[in-house]
This record gives sequence, structure tokens and C-alpha cells, in this order.
Amino acid sequence: MPPNCNETTDGSGRTIEVEFTPDEYDRLVEVADDPAATVRDATMWRVGIAEAIAYMDAGEFTGPKGFAKLVEETTPTWPYGALAGLEAVTIDEGESRWAMDVGPEHANPMGTVHGGVLCDLGDAAMGTAYMSTVEPDESFTTVDLTANFLRPVRTGRLEAVGHVVHRGRRVGLVECEITNEAGKLVASLSSTCLTLRD
Repeated sequence: MPPNCNETTDGSGRTIEVEFTPDEYDRLVEVADDPAATVRDATMWRVGIAEAIAYMDAGEFTGPKGFAKLVEETTPTWPYGALAGLEAVTIDEGESRWAMDVGPEHANPMGTVHGGVLCDLGDAAMGTAYMSTVEPDESFTTVDLTANFLRPVRTGRLEAVGHVVHRGRRVGLVECEITNEAGKLVASLSSTCLTLRD
């Protein structure tokens, strides 16, 4: 059963009161130093995902110009990017830079960042690098992705730089390096992209 919510306003802002069952509240306080802030952060995270879905459904990410909007502060990120915490830093012709903060929530059972998380970050960088080279009436799909994991990561900020190595009429090759805050190489990825035409 979901918690009960009541909305109030005092003129300076709005307040939503959330009522939890005793078991739900015990679970919350067991993991949260500040339960109210945790509930607020979780709610706003879901709002960000909903905004990203609405923006995508409206066709705002269509084509290279749509993808380029990802670096604008006023533009929601794409839905999975919002869910995973991926941030577009720059998207230029044939090159793209992405970042993300990783922590315990990204860990595999051994306590290091799951390889799939690194693949997601690298794929975002490579995909937008390739997308920056297509024509307005073109799109693309990734045919394959290869990842070499070179250094374990537990927490910190990661940066991925993807760049187009070869762009043929139909097939392209893109590479990516992911580094940690110290600038050390964490993973090296490559992907083959297939250009699609209407």
C-alpha cells in the first residue's frame, strides 16, 4: 500500500506530507541519516526521469541537433541517462565527453563498479560522438560494443571521451576511454556503428 500524501501551502511554498506504515518508516530510517531529504531526493530523481521521457516522446532528441541539446542545462537528459546519472559534458563534431559520479549504488557483489555501468557511460560517449556526424535524415544503431576493463573503481567521478575513428558511408568505428578523477585509464571501449537512412 503506498504512503498517504497530503499537500498544503503556506504562501511561501508547498508542502507534501507523506505517511508511511511503521514497517516502511523503519526501513527508511535504517538507511537514511535524514529521512525527509532522502524522500525529497528520491522524488525529484523520479521527476527528472518523467521529464526526460516527456521530452523524448515530444521528439526533441531527433537527429544530430536533438542530441546536441543534451549538453544544455535547460534540457532534460534522455530517460536512461536520468535513471543512471549520466551527464553530457560536451558534444562536438565526431567527439563527445560524458561524466558520472559512481558509488556503492553502482557496485557489483564484489564492491566495485559493475562493468555494465562502465559500458553504459562509454556507449553514451561513443553514441553521441557518432550521432554528431550523421545527416539530418540519418540515424544509426550500434552493431557491437567491446569493452576492456583495466582498473577497478569503487567511488568517484568518471569521465568518458568518445571519438569517431572512421566514418564510412554505412559503417563507422568509434572508440572511448574512461578515466577516473586521477586521470588514470579505467576502461577502453570500441563500437561499430551502422548508419541508417530514411
